[in-house]
Amino acid sequence: MAKYLIVNLGLKSIRIIVFNEEGKQIYVKAKPVYSNLKDDRVEQNATEWENNLIVLLNDLKQSGLAKDIKYITSTTSSSCIYGIDKTGKPTTPVMMVSDKRSKNQADKINNLKSFKEKSKKYSYKCSTSSTIPKIIWFKDNEPSIYQNTHKWLGAGEFIHYFFTKEFVTDPLNAGKAFYNGEKYDAEILSDLEFESNLLPKVVNIGSEFDITKNISSQYNLAEDCKLIITTYDAVCAVIGSYDGSNNTACDVSGTVTSVRVLTDETIQPNTDSLVLSQELGFENKRIIGGSNNMGGGIMEWYKQAFFDENDKNVYYTMENQAHSSSLGANGILFLPYLLGERAPFKAPNAKATFFGVSRSTKVQDFSRAVFEATAFVTNDLLNLSLNEGLEINALSVSGGLARFDLVNQIKADVTNKQVKVLENFESTSVGAFILLALSIKRYSSLLEASKSAVSVRKIIFPTEKNHLIYKSYFKFYKDLNNSLLDKYNEHSNLLKQIENYGSNTLSNL
Repeated sequence: MAKYLIVNLGLKSIRIIVFNEEGKQIYVKAKPVYSNLKDDRVEQNATEWENNLIVLLNDLKQSGLAKDIKYITSTTSSSCIYGIDKTGKPTTPVMMVSDKRSKNQADKINNLKSFKEKSKKYSYKCSTSSTIPKIIWFKDNEPSIYQNTHKWLGAGEFIHYFFTKEFVTDPLNAGKAFYNGEKYDAEILSDLEFESNLLPKVVNIGSEFDITKNISSQYNLAEDCKLIITTYDAVCAVIGSYDGSNNTACDVSGTVTSVRVLTDETIQPNTDSLVLSQELGFENKRIIGGSNNMGGGIMEWYKQAFFDENDKNVYYTMENQAHSSSLGANGILFLPYLLGERAPFKAPNAKATFFGVSRSTKVQDFSRAVFEATAFVTNDLLNLSLNEGLEINALSVSGGLARFDLVNQIKADVTNKQVKVLENFESTSVGAFILLALSIKRYSSLLEASKSAVSVRKIIFPTEKNHLIYKSYFKFYKDLNNSLLDKYNEHSNLLKQIENYGSNTLSNL
């Protein structure tokens, strides 16, 4: 029986997941990926990506499953970029989505006449989370490295190249680099003196490529094994959480939180809106919503900063502490902007804040405040879609954060929506499997695929009394953050006066 391999490269790990033809996960293995943070830099190492992938593929070979792998696809973080030379070796570190060094380049693009005309038509602004400003940063600041770079790739393109030696990407990933549905925007790139042939070729989702004979033989893959192009993790996660309803928003909280709706509806956001509307490319579906800079990563930070990570029961300890505090965390609110923010508001210099600490505050209250903050960021992102007139009556939750029952209940109470907890938290990989399976005609429709591969483990209902309390807390949370927006920038300027030669390497963002 044929098997399907998904390579999932996220912000904190690279995983390989094997599905059978019924869409059941039968194998998974992972290696951590390290992020280096210093000031505005958030970087990873593509050589480490490759080394980890090789280890995982050798493990798969040893398992005996590799010989049955007929199709491979990948789903990865989007909006990260690095350069390679003509031999495929990295010329730069990987500049990740939350890296903020390219602010000046993004501002320059926003002020281009060619871009202003496009931004009015397509209702978007350029930001540091786009890939082109990151590449132009290298052009402006590392000209010799830029000149010696043969191609610019993201995480997904790295995996495509590893298996096929082809430089290809999908239209949704290419959209981060001013791909307009037909080609990279020549006018904008010309104004930036950047040639589009430095970017990967854009092919449709579902396009099929041969795995190189060297890779097939080295890892004992099926001789006729093919790579199928799908797309990046936030989109795949929505597809892997889809229950067939236009009225369910998919909340995927891994390192970041993404809240998006797979729908037949259309919207026309204004230029200043941070809600994204992306055409899926089949069945007249589009994905509407947004992703922030940190969701489940809030919990990982809290664990790293205040708990023993070697304690096997650390998550139970954190959840028990949060249970021991009161609703509203005894008056504490946590603004969780540990890496700035890109949606539902844009503030690259935002920082995290515990507000309301008093003499009676206990450690349990801090834990509760952190748990509640994860629900507040979900509600904030959900409102992007609600404010565009979409009707949403439920959330499906997946990703690592969905493992916390208390978080799921708080999300139900804060949003006043039913919360559907999925059976398989790996919704990103499930979504990639569904796109792959649709491409090879394993299923005839998205609905059929979803019914086969996506199942709900339980439904959590909101508590009206709790919602009324959280409604007031959430308003105060928003007001508090708005009052600090100018202070975030002032604080950033203050930090520039401090010389800091250190950096932090994190295994879990």
